[in-house]
Amino acid sequence: MAQYHDLSDLKKLSRDLKAQAKAAEEAKKKALAESRKLNEAGDAFRAAMKELGVSPKDVTRGRVVKPVLKPRPVARQHEAEKQEVLAASLSDECDPVIFLESEDGLMFRRPDVPPEIPRKLYRGEWTVQAHIDLHGLFVDEAREAVLKFLRNAQIRGDRCLRIVHGKGYNSEGGHSVLKEMVRRWLKQRSEVMAFVQAPPHDGDAGAVIVLLDQKRRFTP
Repeated sequence: MAQYHDLSDLKKLSRDLKAQAKAAEEAKKKALAESRKLNEAGDAFRAAMKELGVSPKDVTRGRVVKPVLKPRPVARQHEAEKQEVLAASLSDECDPVIFLESEDGLMFRRPDVPPEIPRKLYRGEWTVQAHIDLHGLFVDEAREAVLKFLRNAQIRGDRCLRIVHGKGYNSEGGHSVLKEMVRRWLKQRSEVMAFVQAPPHDGDAGAVIVLLDQKRRFTP
């Protein structure tokens, strides 16, 4: 530490300390003044922008807002679920033996249906009220189409139907896959009383004529 030997040295030290303190005070005042000027300038700028109708920048502007996905309407969702149940209610593998088949393999009936019913059906004693053509459909598409066709027929009150499945001329081996599938599907439906291969004027081996029991409601 520096040593001071006379009064003049002490006075000089006192003057130096006062000068330093004054300089520090002046620097502090200057910094406060500059800060105040900046704040005042900012306030003046915002006021001027407000008078011009300019709003502060919206921090959310420019953001990509993801749309809120609405739930599927109940009616459409119910219909979609119903179609899934319907499609699952038919098997391509199941071939129920409950249906009685004629010796020539052209007529099919339930055991409680009199044998003359399919013969009358083949002779055209019931007028075909609706028909569907499955040409060009894959098996899954045809299955769903047949289910809808049967359901709509019962809703309308139709009893006699024609389903055109084709003769399989364009299929591998010339065998109609849909012909066999349609017969299997019809045997699985409780509303089907009987069905026969169509007579020549109604499609012959490329179609079946179906008779529905209107007393039995369509059930998936």
